[in-house]
Amino acid sequence: MNIRLDRAQLHLEARELIRLYDPRGARVECVRGALWITQHRDHEDYFLAANDALTLERPGLALIHAQERSEVVLSEPAPRPRQEIGRALTTASCAVAGWLSRQFGPESIDRHGRSGWYHGL
Repeated sequence: MNIRLDRAQLHLEARELIRLYDPRGARVECVRGALWITQHRDHEDYFLAANDALTLERPGLALIHAQERSEVVLSEPAPRPRQEIGRALTTASCAVAGWLSRQFGPESIDRHGRSGWYHGL
């Protein structure tokens, strides 16, 4: 078995079962053999033969069952673009909030404590 952080190559015996918990976005490749795949709350079952692949789309449990001796490659999901955009927006908004706080927040009082500065009514 070859295991990397983003990819695992597994050799399964006939009738061997793999359970994947919340594998949404993961890719299953059947290199050799035959696989039966079912996903939580999916009304369809999937059968993969050699050189077939499937991207798992559902959260929850997914089962991969070897119908015969098989070789499987599991790949981690690629980062979702929406997550990357969300992280970028969060970082940008934190930077703007920090700037606004430094300019107009409580810590700006000492900096602007000179005479002539507006002190309210």
